[in-house]
Amino acid sequence: MSWELAERLRARFSDVQLFPRPEEEHHEEPVQGAPAQPEPPSSAADSATEGVAQTGQPVPGQPAPAQQPGAPGRPAPRRPAHEAAPSFLTPGVFVPKEQLLDVCRALAGADFGLHYLSFVSAIDRPDAGEFEILYHVYSFASKDDLALKVRVPRDAPALPSVTGIWDGANWHEREAYDLFGIVFEGHPNLRRIMMTDDWVGHPLRKDYVYEDPPWLVEAARQRQKDIEGLGLGERA
Repeated sequence: MSWELAERLRARFSDVQLFPRPEEEHHEEPVQGAPAQPEPPSSAADSATEGVAQTGQPVPGQPAPAQQPGAPGRPAPRRPAHEAAPSFLTPGVFVPKEQLLDVCRALAGADFGLHYLSFVSAIDRPDAGEFEILYHVYSFASKDDLALKVRVPRDAPALPSVTGIWDGANWHEREAYDLFGIVFEGHPNLRRIMMTDDWVGHPLRKDYVYEDPPWLVEAARQRQKDIEGLGLGERA
């Protein structure tokens, strides 16, 4: 199982952190030293509820208790999506930037057998002042897959290239450089791959503001001259 691979990787590299699993429950830990909360006083309604719980029938002479959330016949209230703890369907680990190459060499080696890098991308998190660089590796033999995330500061997004481990990282890292502005140190040919060389900015950053590149401005100017020369005027 891929989660077992993640556990094995953490056993070898103690600084990596596992992604939260979907089945993990997140409980609020009590604050140390905080006074214990007193039990609320019992009431007739509580007695009636207790009687129903023990016997399955209401206590004679007592009103039927109100149905509580989560009781049979009524769904339990769901936590709002923005308050839910994150969980990941794909097994993976957070890797310190300084250990990225060592971790990747281990994953591509015989012990783990994750020889295929399917993509490299990034997640822009301006509220946290960082990028998360995402790698997905796969084994055709065992069908296991693993995701890696590396956090880098947004004002200086740089980390080592993994092209020396997986050849397929070449164009993926160029794309992340082009669209996010992330520098992959040691890449053999780090230049734009989708946008033109004179493009201003990186389009997948959340604070990106579009500017017409010079070639597009000149092309539009020439097109307008051609239209006027043909006597067509400005197109509606």
